Amino acid sequence: MKKQKNYLTLLLILGNFLLVACGGNGNQNGKETSAILSVLNGRSQSSNATPEMLQQSNASYTRDIQTAFQNENDGSFSFNDNISFLSNDGVKITGNLFIPKSGTGPFPAIIFVNSWALNEYEYIVPAAKLAKKGYVVFSYNTRGFGTSGGLINVAGPKDMEDLSKGIDFLLANAPVNASNIGIAGISYGAGISLLGLSKEPRIKTAVAMSGWGSLPDSLYGNQSPRLVWGLLLVTAGYITVRMDPIIAENFQKLLDTRDVATVLSWARERSPNNFVAELNASGKPVYISNNSQDNLFQPNQILPYFEQLTVPKKLDLNNGIHATAEIGGILGINNYVWTNAYDWFDYWLKGIQNGIMTKPKVTIQKRFSSDRVSYSSWPNPSKVEKTYHLRPMGLFSPGRITTTANTSNGNDTILSGGTSASTGVPLLSEILDGAVSVPVKTNVNLIDRTNAMLYLSDNLSSPLKLRGRTFYKGRINSSDYAPHVVVYLYEVDFWGTGKLISHGTATLFNVKGKDVDLNVDMQAVAHDFPAGSRIGLAIDNIDPMYAVPKPISLYTTTFKHSTSTASTLKFESE
Repeated sequence: MKKQKNYLTLLLILGNFLLVACGGNGNQNGKETSAILSVLNGRSQSSNATPEMLQQSNASYTRDIQTAFQNENDGSFSFNDNISFLSNDGVKITGNLFIPKSGTGPFPAIIFVNSWALNEYEYIVPAAKLAKKGYVVFSYNTRGFGTSGGLINVAGPKDMEDLSKGIDFLLANAPVNASNIGIAGISYGAGISLLGLSKEPRIKTAVAMSGWGSLPDSLYGNQSPRLVWGLLLVTAGYITVRMDPIIAENFQKLLDTRDVATVLSWARERSPNNFVAELNASGKPVYISNNSQDNLFQPNQILPYFEQLTVPKKLDLNNGIHATAEIGGILGINNYVWTNAYDWFDYWLKGIQNGIMTKPKVTIQKRFSSDRVSYSSWPNPSKVEKTYHLRPMGLFSPGRITTTANTSNGNDTILSGGTSASTGVPLLSEILDGAVSVPVKTNVNLIDRTNAMLYLSDNLSSPLKLRGRTFYKGRINSSDYAPHVVVYLYEVDFWGTGKLISHGTATLFNVKGKDVDLNVDMQAVAHDFPAGSRIGLAIDNIDPMYAVPKPISLYTTTFKHSTSTASTLKFESE
């Protein structure tokens, strides 16, 4: 109980900080993020609130978007804010409905699914824009959220039943073309959209923004719990909605490394990548948008899902943390992602030849830039894998990163502990990096090599174009049964200042005293290391973003370098 109170207190602070900090920063469109987060701030609702109380709370914060809504409300559509239907288990699901007044139906339809801790009003402005274009638009509160009943099911079987009953209601009560129904959502809504596309035959296409392909990897990738974002979601669930206790219990089990297999089985049932075969068999098209600095649904869990799809598909990987590249569209502000989303629906649901299918199938926005690199497919068909070799540290010098194979034998031993190598201040550094391109920096010369491995290359003679993931491979021997590592990739200047480009983490279990391979895939990004800069790599044991498998203790990790056990750094490049 004491541990849970500590976690709750921590996340209350972090959650409030996130809302305040985000309110002053933006992504590519600074004003949009500030505006929408100010709208969504202050939505605290008691977990046992009545529907009437929740409706009042909804009204209090939706007043802030009425101006944007009224700008779209030109009288060309009707808006019904009193929609409800009963799901299979008798739970009441609520929502709102937009119907065009002009033209003759049936009309194509779009279903919007709320983000975590939000409700049916989240998409009221884009819904109005779409209704003006001749769509029926239905937004509903998933169970446990807003004024809908029940407990949060985390995109589980009950959520799928609710979606199907919502389509039943829509077809029975609105002039909808049953052959042209799309679905969309941000974050939680994106996950349900992808699952709904795979499972509900009446949905023709989906737009998924800042969603997940693999929930196990999102929560527990490389056997390392996502501490900060996981706690933030759980805490937000307790504060704002009616959460099934199993959600917090499962996350606590991951933190405690207890009954992990059961939790991951629960998560797989809620993962779109578990239903790829069904989606591919249906041939239904999908547009996905995710963000490179998203430490909730990290890019490395959505890319394998996208790769497996054989349906018509498009992926945009943007700069930004969770939902920042997509959130401006909630206020109707045109941006890269929402322009593509509207075009996607117009093409697939209305047959409008707007050029969306001639755009590159995959784009990745470069780090600290508005520029994008584009590809006809993913993995990039012209991808080049560049391999660098890691050499042991000297008594007073870091290890070397070279293009030639290691010819030195040597072992480097570090103590567990944190160093100045870090992903930064949780949430704050992510916001500054992903939203306004202020990178996390550290002087690599000051990284304590008692507690960290440090490798540096010579000055690059030509630019290194990173286009995707970076893979670290090493050989270690630890005095602990469950060593945890965090690997940081830096662009290093003449003065030793390292700009964090990407990172990855991993935890190994039952390896005490054994020589084992350590493999860490760092998050996919597009970045140009300029000629004259150096590649920096740091490895330590503690980062505030991730949970360690047990209370912090003192142990050693030995990194082994030899000609037979090569340590390497591989880049997906071009």
